[in-house]
Amino acid sequence: MVARVSTFKGTPEQLEEGVRIFTENVLPWLRDATGFRGWIALLDRPNDRALGITFWSTEEAADEGAASGGPLRDEIAQSVGALMQTMELWDVMYADSIGLED
Repeated sequence: MVARVSTFKGTPEQLEEGVRIFTENVLPWLRDATGFRGWIALLDRPNDRALGITFWSTEEAADEGAASGGPLRDEIAQSVGALMQTMELWDVMYADSIGLED
């Protein structure tokens, strides 16, 4: 499994709006994408930054540009005024499921 880790810079409000748009508009589409395995968003409010981590079955699936939602991610960041700073691919060495409660 491969993780695509994207870092973003913006106000917490901008970043939260980006996550909302991503969740509502892109996530349903990604669930049908070949190789998509899940995602997580992390927010560092004091430092105005966020991480978006998507999980993919293979490096090829993670790096397929339009098929893996890359352009949509960039468009959302731009529309809310956030800046995508980096994007890297990582091999997932270990994963355990987590449960999140509201």
